[in-house]
Amino acid sequence: MRKYAVVLVVVLVSMLLAVSGGVQAAAFSQTDAALAWMRDAQEPDGGFSSGFAEGSDFGTTAEVILAVAATGQDISTWLSSDGLSPLDYVASQVSSGQVTDVGNISKAVFVAVAAGLDPRDFGGRDLVAQVMAAQDSATGMFGDTLFKHAYAVLALHNAGEPLPSSAAAVLTSQFTDDGGWALFGGTTPGMADTNTTAFAMQALIGAGEPGAAGGALSYLRRMQNEDGGFPYQKPSAWGTETDANSTAVVIMALNALDEPMGNWVVNGTDPLGALLALWDGSSGAYFWQASVPFANMLATAQAVQAAEGMTFAAVPRVGASRPPSAAVGGAVQVPLMPESGSIYGPGVGLALLGALVLVGAAAALRRSQIPCAVVSGRLR
Repeated sequence: MRKYAVVLVVVLVSMLLAVSGGVQAAAFSQTDAALAWMRDAQEPDGGFSSGFAEGSDFGTTAEVILAVAATGQDISTWLSSDGLSPLDYVASQVSSGQVTDVGNISKAVFVAVAAGLDPRDFGGRDLVAQVMAAQDSATGMFGDTLFKHAYAVLALHNAGEPLPSSAAAVLTSQFTDDGGWALFGGTTPGMADTNTTAFAMQALIGAGEPGAAGGALSYLRRMQNEDGGFPYQKPSAWGTETDANSTAVVIMALNALDEPMGNWVVNGTDPLGALLALWDGSSGAYFWQASVPFANMLATAQAVQAAEGMTFAAVPRVGASRPPSAAVGGAVQVPLMPESGSIYGPGVGLALLGALVLVGAAAALRRSQIPCAVVSGRLR
């Protein structure tokens, strides 16, 4: 799997990106600057805010942990002003019983695996057993969306747990007529989206069915924009501009299939180039979209994951030199609206994002987290 070199970029690189509108894969990587920006935003309890409310958010923190793991760094050394790491925050949420949705439980499995810890005994909980218990015996589904289902399958796969035969069947039976997967399932054409499709592909690879995953490549080619990147969906009432989160998760799916980025060049730019073009040289973070020029935590975390070659079919295993404590207080933050990764789905979040931008809510969210609209299906 390809891993892109990490270099500390300077203003000249930012200017070049702005002029070119995108670059070939691996020409520039802004990972060091993005990591520095994320670390500077760490909350006292060790976690990270989604930008929807004050305080740490479970899903956002998990994404940052995975981004750091993708670079090969030990996240347990990221200590806050109170001496707590992101692992401390996640373990506290798990231990207190506040992580109950199968999507978030799956995220906790990814965190444990990335930190070299046992997901069957993390924060005093058996996360693998909790994921298994969430499967509907009648339908074979984990959770109420295909996105959560794919997440659960990937969590079990990364934990080394044998997958129920029904898990892959749920995905292969709900391949839409236009060649992808839809957030709420079904085969109706026009309902598929790039994010659910990207994670369904990785789940099928984890389940040992790469052929079924590759069946969605034609759909992704139709979704690719002229700048080389990807929107959540098109056509779409909320626009089809390239966004960092959608582009990042598609890159991860392509990497999981060992698809060369060179096969996805459009107008001289491949998907990674389109993603890197959304980097903000002044802050070191990534924008969600070029037309929404605000540093965004979720966009930044997922951009780092993709640029560093991470896939959810094989979560990086780095280890933790400092075991997590489960003594940190706080509650799982419920976002005001969905974004790349919200379990609620894209439509409402995209509409609300547009409203926020129109009324100038960006100024109120100057702390750098204008919502990454909705892209994937996970609670942040």
